Amino acid sequence: MGADPRLTFETPERALLSLDVAGLGGRALAYLADLALVFLFWVTALLLYSFGGDLLRRVQELSAAAQVVAVAAFFLTGWTYDVLWETLWRGQTPGKRLAGVRVVRTDGAPVGFVESVVRNVLRAVELPLLYAPGVLAVALTPRHQRLGDILAGTLVVKDRSYDLSRYAAAAALDPRWAALRGRAGAALAPGDFERLSDFLRRRPVLEPSARARLAGKMATALAARAGAGAVSLADAEPFLEALAAAYASEGAP
Repeated sequence: MGADPRLTFETPERALLSLDVAGLGGRALAYLADLALVFLFWVTALLLYSFGGDLLRRVQELSAAAQVVAVAAFFLTGWTYDVLWETLWRGQTPGKRLAGVRVVRTDGAPVGFVESVVRNVLRAVELPLLYAPGVLAVALTPRHQRLGDILAGTLVVKDRSYDLSRYAAAAALDPRWAALRGRAGAALAPGDFERLSDFLRRRPVLEPSARARLAGKMATALAARAGAGAVSLADAEPFLEALAAAYASEGAP
């Protein structure tokens, strides 16, 4: 079986980045973990509700309309759960974070509210068939997309982590960038950190003039955000290394 497909896209700085697309296993693990959390929520809610008396009798006393509303609320909880977490937590739910995956747009940008609503509302087509259409779509499409992903223009990709220990040592020895500690989190959004880390990892294979030009542009923009003053072209890469190390040492999400 071949390797998982990759999402490759170009940043505004013309650097090519790529992310591994998540397969059926990672997505299934994320779904089951989230389903368990929603189930625990409802078990807890019903347990608290039962303190007021006989739970079964109280449910039976509800009108037909109220029972329909209760069932609808159960299903809406799952959809609302996904949309809120994906929108507010950069494409991740607790289950997706556990499985090491996240939702992004097909251009690599973070998923937005509209895209999340579309991809999750389409579960209504899959749910009556026990998610068989979704499983088949993930297994058979080139980018492992559910029906909702195809219509929303989204992908589920593997979350990436970076080992920046080699940058931390260099930054600690250079007092010029000591002031970055405590400021890096404000200067770097999570997406900026991923792009910066990709550049630092890929720079050995970049053409020298392109590498210097890209480092200079990134250093100028990020130094202004961090309040570090002007950074010369010769100091651009040491500055970027120190900024990445400072961000990692702050434990930024």
